Amino acid sequence: MKNNYIDKRKALVNWINGRRYLLEQVFPVAGDEFEDINKPKLFNELSADEQAVLVNWVLTTLKPIKTFSSNRSSYEIKHIFERTPLGFYVLNGAMKGAMLIAGYQIRNEKEINWTFNISERSISRAYQLG
Repeated sequence: MKNNYIDKRKALVNWINGRRYLLEQVFPVAGDEFEDINKPKLFNELSADEQAVLVNWVLTTLKPIKTFSSNRSSYEIKHIFERTPLGFYVLNGAMKGAMLIAGYQIRNEKEINWTFNISERSISRAYQLG
């Protein structure tokens, strides 16, 4: 069982590494005095284990939808994650990066706190699990 976990973790880390190019995009945030803590590239500052835990949580807890029906922001999502049993402190930018890696779309990249195409039901479920 331990080897199976290690294999899955390696596969997830490789998948994350293959999607890192998404973090190289330039996202304008006009007049943001906290710009440094809101950059998606901050995801790269997390350890490989932290990246794997965070992206795994996004992939297994949140569910993408085609529209932007939820107004839940990256800032709120990061706080939901931090309260989970395996959660830890992450900057808003690192959460944005994890969401990009996981394939979520951004409603308005000029906002400080991004909203994504997330199912409201999965957000409610995440609150219950946390």
